[in-house]
Amino acid sequence: MVIAVKAIYEDGVFKPKEPLQLEERTEVEVLIPTTAQPEDDDPTGWTAADELIGFIKDGLKEPVGEQHDKHLYRR
Repeated sequence: MVIAVKAIYEDGVFKPKEPLQLEERTEVEVLIPTTAQPEDDDPTGWTAADELIGFIKDGLKEPVGEQHDKHLYRR
């Protein structure tokens, strides 16, 4: 059985915001989704896209289209 429960973490204990239909001392598993993301996490891909755009603007000496294979298949 799975039930979603909103709770507050206080004094080292999760306290449900509403009463639960569980017997005392029932063992449960608590999953905690967090809204904070690690700094290197980039779910939208924008950080990677910005880096790629910067690389293309600063790093290429000739238009990519003219030397397509050279840029894709660096050897």
